[in-house]
Amino acid sequence: MDRQELETRYEAQKHALAEIRNPPATTFLKKHVGKGKGTFLERDMFESDAFLALGGVAPQLLIYLFGKRILEKPKNGKRVCVNCDELTLPIVELKKLGITQPRATRGIDDLLAKGFMEITHHGGAYKKDKSIYALSTKWTFWKPGVVFFTRPTVIKRGFQGGIKLPEKRF
Repeated sequence: MDRQELETRYEAQKHALAEIRNPPATTFLKKHVGKGKGTFLERDMFESDAFLALGGVAPQLLIYLFGKRILEKPKNGKRVCVNCDELTLPIVELKKLGITQPRATRGIDDLLAKGFMEITHHGGAYKKDKSIYALSTKWTFWKPGVVFFTRPTVIKRGFQGGIKLPEKRF
């Protein structure tokens, strides 16, 4: 073999090895589930102590929840949220984003405790009954150790634990 042929083989192997070690950037399928092209967070929020104290998946859930807002711009120029009190975070959508149910529960608990959102309707009574959340501004008053909202652990529906009727005595 001549010298030039050896150099070309060496270069080909070098490039093949470099591609194995450093594969080219691949574009994954978009996980875009919400509406619109983006979202807006106020500087006061993401620089607050409450936001910085969020742990785990809670900041991502908050940003995703803010992405589900519908903002309208009236004539005075300041944007107004139309659906701030009827936002949902179904587990099916969160699974598409790669967030498991236990992680989502811990993140929602963290957001409730820090005052970023509150539950307006606790779902789960029947099939497709989603929990509905409302955005809250109580995070501005958050201090370490303060819990604003908690998820109810037991929800009585229907005839569960209802009023006991007096017994008839003959």
